[in-house]
Amino acid sequence: MGMSSGGGSKVSGVTSDINVTPMADIMLVLLIIFMITTPLLQEGVYLNMAKAQNAQVAQGATDEDSTTIALTRDEKVYLNKDEVSLTQLPQKLADSIAKAPDKPLFVKSDIAVKYGRVVEVVNTARDTGVKRIALMVDREEKAPGSAPGAR
Repeated sequence: MGMSSGGGSKVSGVTSDINVTPMADIMLVLLIIFMITTPLLQEGVYLNMAKAQNAQVAQGATDEDSTTIALTRDEKVYLNKDEVSLTQLPQKLADSIAKAPDKPLFVKSDIAVKYGRVVEVVNTARDTGVKRIALMVDREEKAPGSAPGAR
């Protein structure tokens, strides 16, 4: 890598090898930066949602003007990434739905949330005037070679 220091009668000179150590250092620093920043870029709140084998793909759930309500394990309610109380939910939901009245409201909940809390949020949405509500689940992957309906 640099200069050769061989003995003998040969004339020592500079070799033209590429020193990759600085490049490896830069790559390791970039790897660490990406490992730290990637979890921070995830949007929304973490939910361990129920799984369903026959779930349909929610068209428009990730659109910028879509409205999503998320219920966390500790029963906090989030409307499009903003935490709201159940008393604030009707007004904020009405404001959000007014931007795109033809789109459905997407409701997702952690699997540990009581069913009654989900029904309460859906009733609040219906009272606010929401016509279409889509309940979100994670798609359960079928095992290769398994028969339909078999567990």
